[in-house]
Amino acid sequence: MIDLPSLAATIRRRLRAGAGSQPPPPAGSTPALSYVVPIYFNQQRTDTLPALLARYAAYGPELTAAIEFVLVDDGSPLPVVLPPELNLNISLYRVCTDITWNQCGARNLGATLARGPRLILSDLDHYFPEELLRAILGSPVPRGVVYKFKRADHQGRPINKAMNIFYTSKGVFFQALGYDEEFCGNYGYEDLHFLALQRRIGNPIRYFTRWKRIVATNVDRGEAYHSLVRDTSVNYALYLHKKALLEGADPYLSHSRSFLRFPWEVVAERRQQPG
Repeated sequence: MIDLPSLAATIRRRLRAGAGSQPPPPAGSTPALSYVVPIYFNQQRTDTLPALLARYAAYGPELTAAIEFVLVDDGSPLPVVLPPELNLNISLYRVCTDITWNQCGARNLGATLARGPRLILSDLDHYFPEELLRAILGSPVPRGVVYKFKRADHQGRPINKAMNIFYTSKGVFFQALGYDEEFCGNYGYEDLHFLALQRRIGNPIRYFTRWKRIVATNVDRGEAYHSLVRDTSVNYALYLHKKALLEGADPYLSHSRSFLRFPWEVVAERRQQPG
């Protein structure tokens, strides 16, 4: 079974090793919610990120003051720069090694460094409407549950749910040891394993609401996103192996304990200013 003190010690050790001599994030009021987004740009532009942040900066300031946006640049070949006019709580970190399909590691780093008790794990090409964020902040911190969301496209039409966008607490996230970084290097199935392990240890996956939907944006995938190949063959075989272990007496045997095995650095820390 899981050894929580050992896990905590591993996290502290990996953070010290990964960050090198970087200072810790500055002290301040604890946000109510940490919104974690991995980002990776290897095409021509990076304006998809400023567009997402500008949308959130237009929400009510009393709402955004309670949210910390945790951005993890997953080793992008293009420089990621935050526009100075954005008045939000933003923490930008960078993975110093360009690891193919390292979303597991980027999400683990973001969740580990998140200061809020609540976590939203999302993607660059989706946003949460203001009314939905208000409902999340008005709800209790999740205990023993992971919430998923209905989804709409940028024209408001219902589409299939996103498997890798959810809301939970930091504690629940790490009850499943975070993402298994054995999936890194290839595409797919890391989210299925993470959610399957959550279910197996007794944490159900439920809709937060069936009436408010997250929105998939119409981003420029040819110039302002990434061009990584989505070949699931390797990770599908890995998932089948782990699925068999999940069904055994100790589901934690399905998790490799691979965690934050890369250097990283603090790029920027910004706090929302009143007014």
